[in-house]
Parts: sequence; C-alpha cells; structure tokens
Amino acid sequence: MHVAALLVAGSANIDDSAIDATRLPITSYEVSQTPRWLTIPLVLVVHASTGGDFDPELFIVSKDPGGTIRGTVRSAWQWPDDADKPFKYRCFAPELSIAVETTGEYTIGAYHDAEATRSIATPIPLFISLAGHRGRRTNGS
Repeated sequence: MHVAALLVAGSANIDDSAIDATRLPITSYEVSQTPRWLTIPLVLVVHASTGGDFDPELFIVSKDPGGTIRGTVRSAWQWPDDADKPFKYRCFAPELSIAVETTGEYTIGAYHDAEATRSIATPIPLFISLAGHRGRRTNGS
C-alpha cells in the first residue's frame, strides 16, 4: 500500500466515493491559547497493486515539536481487487483530534502502527502558532 495524498483541509467529506474538500492544503493554524484540543479535517488517498492488501490497516498520527504523539486515528477496511484493473485506490476524509500543548511545527503522518514507528510515507508539517483572540486557518500563501 502506498499513500498518494495526505493533506490538511479546511473541510473534507466523502461524496459518492470521491473526496469533496476545500482550502487545500492548510499549512498552519493560529490558536488563541494553549493547551487546547484541535480537530483537523484530512484528505487521505491510498493505492495498491491488485493481489494484496485485502485487509489493510493504517494509523494517522500527529506528533508535537518534541516528537510526542498528540493524536491518532485508525483506519481499517476490506479492500477487494478491481477485476479489470492492475491497481486499486481508496479515499478517506478522517478528522484528527490533537492535543495542542505548545506552539511550533507538528507533523501528521501515515503509519503501520499506532506508536508511529513504521511510516508508510513522509509525514507532513503543520505549523501551530499563537494569535490574537480567535483561531484561524491559513493555506500558507
């Protein structure tokens, strides 16, 4: 199994087997205080060759700037082959809740295990900083 996309979105949901997402990619959040809980919409697309990965499982894990795990979401599914294709795709729009204890660069990655020791793909960065009196999401532009 391979990760084709892992992105933080402004919003994301599955609509008729496809992802309907807005404001891709979100690269940072401004929060009014720490500590706090933050729920982050994600876009995840995976693919694999036919003939394997029939019952995959993966974990999306967030780590804080010090490497401590701050949030995890598990995905597991039955994944039959597409009879006419040499590959298969699967799309997800999970929400990841993370405990924000400090500001800085957090990472979000796809892993084979909940302890985030065996990565499937390179984790993506998400910068969390303090703002004025309200939280705001930005797309890095």
